[in-house]
Amino acid sequence: MKKKLPNIYKGKVKQSQNQKQSILSKFKDYKEEDTIMNEEKNINRQIKDIFHSPNYVYKADVNITTLQGETIKKTIIGRTNNSLITIDDELIDVSKISKIDFLD
Repeated sequence: MKKKLPNIYKGKVKQSQNQKQSILSKFKDYKEEDTIMNEEKNINRQIKDIFHSPNYVYKADVNITTLQGETIKKTIIGRTNNSLITIDDELIDVSKISKIDFLD
């Protein structure tokens, strides 16, 4: 025996202008903080993309731009938590890198 269940009340939700303003103001506040954090994540993302590239087998030729503006061409073979390991057994601190470009 099947019983028909009662209908559920579905009220309409209206979005007021105050809700929209509060959402936009929160977005503006966090946007400035996110840009600072995204710069740091961007370097880590670039390094991760290099090591996960289909062209990376054992080593990768890269151009590294430091925070001082110096550009260095290196061959990297690995990474530790805080550094990149080059083929010449050098350690390059990731926190001192502003940009890294993968050379194909």
